[in-house]
Amino acid sequence: MERILLLGGSGILGTEVLHLLQNENLDYVAPASRDLDITNYDRLLRFISEFKPAWIINCAAWTNVDGAESSFEEASQLNAIAVENLGIAADLFESKVIHVSTDYVFDGESSEPYLETSQVRPLNKYGESKLRGESALLAELPSAYIVRTSWLYGTSGKNFVKTIAGKALRSEEARVVNDQVGSPTSTRDLATGILSILKHQPEPGIYNYSNLGSCSWFQLAQKIYETVGADTGLVHAINSSSLSFKARRPKFSLLSKEKWISAGLSEVPNWGDSLQLMLPEIISELQ
Repeated sequence: MERILLLGGSGILGTEVLHLLQNENLDYVAPASRDLDITNYDRLLRFISEFKPAWIINCAAWTNVDGAESSFEEASQLNAIAVENLGIAADLFESKVIHVSTDYVFDGESSEPYLETSQVRPLNKYGESKLRGESALLAELPSAYIVRTSWLYGTSGKNFVKTIAGKALRSEEARVVNDQVGSPTSTRDLATGILSILKHQPEPGIYNYSNLGSCSWFQLAQKIYETVGADTGLVHAINSSSLSFKARRPKFSLLSKEKWISAGLSEVPNWGDSLQLMLPEIISELQ
């Protein structure tokens, strides 16, 4: 059986990938960051040389978007330098790599869903660090798989859906931007997608994956309140310019899934259907 190395297994996405690896009885290791610092090339190389994974799934990332504005070097250590290390080590030991990236490599100025080949132009330092990671990985390992995704939510870790569900359960008011459009993406769906790459091994390169359909953050919040049974009137639409975020966010984050679908990879459910499936679990975590 092929060995799998999962990095970032305690994060919002890595947790779901870990569950799938366990459920399918696959041969894997998922070292904690304290046991394997992937920014340290020598330690990473030694680990990979000893474990000899056929596949490396990288869900590890600096995800503090605003924090990256003032701590760009730290963000780049994990989002770029560590990814380059991964590419070099994987090439030496002939491991295949699946690396998770973001819609934030785009500027959000498009009116059509972004293709994998669309021009990249990050608006913020987080997006820049992720783009550097993509470029470094493909330079060192052209056979790598990069999966760009957007608006991730799940049962673990901090995320928008979890935060808003908590407010809805407490019948609190929520002020949410209505001028940013994207597709919420279930970590469970994306984890299934990542394993489908491992199983089907399509042509290497960049792939987009997010749930189908689109909404604004405001519409997503309203849907959460409605599903929880809270008063949707408690959700108030605001303009993103009224917020004091350090980092600019793309106003349009839709990703085309045509390449993914054409490759015969996993199903791409509608965002609303996936939200309905996962919200009960998220709510039970909060209660």
